Amino acid sequence: MEQNAKKVTSPSKGLLQSEDLYQHILETSVYPREPDFLKELRHVTASHPSRSSPTSATKSLSSLTPNSSPPPPPATPRSSTSSTSTKRVRQEKSERERGRQNTQLLKKEILAQRRAQSERDERSQRERGDEILLTQRREKKIRIFYFVAQEKPVAEGGTPIHTTICSQEAMKKIVEKLPHNILQSEDLYQYILETSVYPRESEFLKELRHVTASHPKAFYSTAPDVGQLMAMLLKLVNAKRTIELGVYTGYSLLLTALTIPEDDKIIAIDVNRETFEIGLPIIKKAGIADKIDFIESEALPVLDQLLQNHENKGSFDFAFVDADKVNYWNYHERLMNLLKVGGLVVYDNTPKRISCDS
Repeated sequence: MEQNAKKVTSPSKGLLQSEDLYQHILETSVYPREPDFLKELRHVTASHPSRSSPTSATKSLSSLTPNSSPPPPPATPRSSTSSTSTKRVRQEKSERERGRQNTQLLKKEILAQRRAQSERDERSQRERGDEILLTQRREKKIRIFYFVAQEKPVAEGGTPIHTTICSQEAMKKIVEKLPHNILQSEDLYQYILETSVYPRESEFLKELRHVTASHPKAFYSTAPDVGQLMAMLLKLVNAKRTIELGVYTGYSLLLTALTIPEDDKIIAIDVNRETFEIGLPIIKKAGIADKIDFIESEALPVLDQLLQNHENKGSFDFAFVDADKVNYWNYHERLMNLLKVGGLVVYDNTPKRISCDS
């Protein structure tokens, strides 16, 4: 009994093994996303008498010695036993029915809330002129992970996503001001990297990340946690033929090549072969250089050339775009023709407008 009491008084703190860190995650990431109905239900449940605390459970256990036994229940007159049992059964049945009705009402309210939010999203997208995206989502033709926000294509008189070519120093300042991750806590982000991301990172990717870190434009590189998300997405769509616009030193390219099956191919396009060659020795060491078809060029001419061959239309499973933001819409229109049904396109960094003075 004493061993059982110790187990109750020392509950597990969870995977994080830190109550403060767990509370921080709840307050910054979980509670803000919790619907009002669930929040209300959680508060109601917290005050319910059947929700016993570990302390009260411990007291009840520790009060029993090894040689003692629970006191016998009070004797009930035989004449009243049947009526008491019937009342209890009816009461329990009534409580279950009320609980079922409350659950159904809560489900209906949550569904109505989700439906209203979906309608608001569609109305907002329609006002921005994203009719192509709306149509594809309704027909479930193409899944888009990140979609660039823009009123209408540049070719139709729309405003480019950013119209200024910033200096290297100005762009670095802009990147430093952008939120680095959804957690909004550098300490928590570092904890996740060290406990969950770095241990799962391939040795080749780790080596390339360290080599890239000394480059003046290292902040252009794909973050390792983003890379692991990409690897999961590649597996989910069972990607075999992929295309990448913007390569830099090749971290995301190497990750894609390591993830897709042995005989499959990647078309990689970048205007700067010099930075690609920084990572090329590591790519060759990993034994996957044969999977990569690197093209040193602007992306638009290559995409147009691919579309001239009808066999390429609807033949790609996955696309990753981390290139010049001013052409994101133009890339998007062409990639929609190259991706197959059920394909996935991921856009990196899609701010609506950027000012070098920001």
